[in-house]
Amino acid sequence: MVMCNVFGYVNICNKTFKKTRLRAVALFFMFKNCYNNARKAYDFMKQQKYNAKDLTLAYFQKKSKLYRAGGYKYATPLKRSLSDYQDHLFAFLMDINICLLPVYIWVIEFLLIMCGLIPPHFFDLLFYIMFALLFVSSVLLLAFFTARTNGQSFGYAMLDLKLVRKKDKKEAMPLNLILRQALGFGVPLMIFGFFFQVLGVILWWIINGIFVLVMPHQQTLFDLIFGLVPVREPDQEIRFETKPEVVKEELHVTPIDLHIRSNYSDDGYYDVEELFKQAKDNGLEVISITDHNCARANAAAMRFSSLYNIQYIPGVEIDAQYKRMRVRILGYYIDWTNEVFEVLEQNSLKREKELSIERVEKFENFSGIRIDVDSLMSNSRFQTITPTEITKMVFHNERTRSLPFVKKYLDNCESHSAAMSRFETDVFGKNGPCYVKADYPDAQAVIDAIHNAGGIAILSSWHLDYISDEVLEEIVDLGMDGVECFSNDIHEQTIAAALKIVQKRKLFVSCGSDYHGPTKPKYHMGVSNCPEKALPLVRILTKAAK
Repeated sequence: MVMCNVFGYVNICNKTFKKTRLRAVALFFMFKNCYNNARKAYDFMKQQKYNAKDLTLAYFQKKSKLYRAGGYKYATPLKRSLSDYQDHLFAFLMDINICLLPVYIWVIEFLLIMCGLIPPHFFDLLFYIMFALLFVSSVLLLAFFTARTNGQSFGYAMLDLKLVRKKDKKEAMPLNLILRQALGFGVPLMIFGFFFQVLGVILWWIINGIFVLVMPHQQTLFDLIFGLVPVREPDQEIRFETKPEVVKEELHVTPIDLHIRSNYSDDGYYDVEELFKQAKDNGLEVISITDHNCARANAAAMRFSSLYNIQYIPGVEIDAQYKRMRVRILGYYIDWTNEVFEVLEQNSLKREKELSIERVEKFENFSGIRIDVDSLMSNSRFQTITPTEITKMVFHNERTRSLPFVKKYLDNCESHSAAMSRFETDVFGKNGPCYVKADYPDAQAVIDAIHNAGGIAILSSWHLDYISDEVLEEIVDLGMDGVECFSNDIHEQTIAAALKIVQKRKLFVSCGSDYHGPTKPKYHMGVSNCPEKALPLVRILTKAAK
């Protein structure tokens, strides 16, 4: 809240420097506002018993968390534009002046010696002290500060710039950041300054300046060596607020979870081994990773199964269509090497990419906002642009956030997240102006494909509340082997109706949490709404291959 505004005022001043006579006025208001914000920060810390170090650390940690959670998709590499060159230069000047503080102090001491206020025999001692402090500030302090803030030096932080990996704009390794700053900034400053004085340092900066001017994204020599690129961070709203203590509800974890997503899914977060670690920590006995239209996780999962002593059932979850209604079908005990899953995955990726392009076109026509499709696609492993990503892009940008059709959601909703959720539903929902309809494989064909791969077809609980009992029976009669009766997404009435149909036809019963990780925090591994007395029904499915 406070620090975010301080950095924001620097950007405001930077943008107002178009005319020379406005610079003094802009600086005056910047420092006036910084003073006011500093007082607010002091009052906040005093009230909450936080110190400046804690608040600063919390600020950078929050920025980094937002960036990792998807902000990197909207970060833009610096370009050959006047404003980007100006910001990059200002950031460099801030860094160099902070690093040269020991030199400035030594100059004052030298003048005091010349005036006779300090004895001349202290000259050598003060010089070596200055040189040691220069090493600390330019080699150690700058490097470790940049690593601690995940890619932001002093100047970069003030101007919302960040050093990231060039290949995907994600945060760089701390070691690369330390070496880049130490070898590209501090060490040359020390060496050239000691042996060649000021001219040597200026020559080194000229060489780096030539690289910045020549490279399309303003990279220095050591940026190229370590695979880094400076980017402009997306707009982020960061607040420091006190939250009332919440008593955590005790979650009932069952030992069986047959509906888990890994990062092979477009919305999954954790890799396969991490899921097994968490399953072990939660005391799970049997799991299945059912990625969305993808069976690739099963190869690694089978290896980790014996390592972590957890029974694993090869699985997948496939989109399907029954009478123009979208459903999802779980496949268990599948032969994941069957070529049918490769075909299903490729068709799914192609379909989602086409839907993404159509969705963007509709949104551009509706809103008049230009979307950089190539940039968003290049940052997506699955080549998709979801309604959630477009919504984040709109609400994270100060200009688009002020548009009337966006601002009304911010004005009428109780929170920023509620405004985003309402906007996404209204614009991209079924009756929205940017809704795109997809065609999915026929449910019968999907069931047959699972059976041909040696698997068991189970109707997923996804949107099961919206399927009538009659239609549910029709879908089951297509050749389903069971129904996922227990999950966090369905009501008790639906569970009762599904169990009745399953028991009537003597089908399998499944349960699953639909755990995704941090991308869907309301779901927890092993929490599937399955009561203890129903576990024997689910265990029948876990022994189906024995």
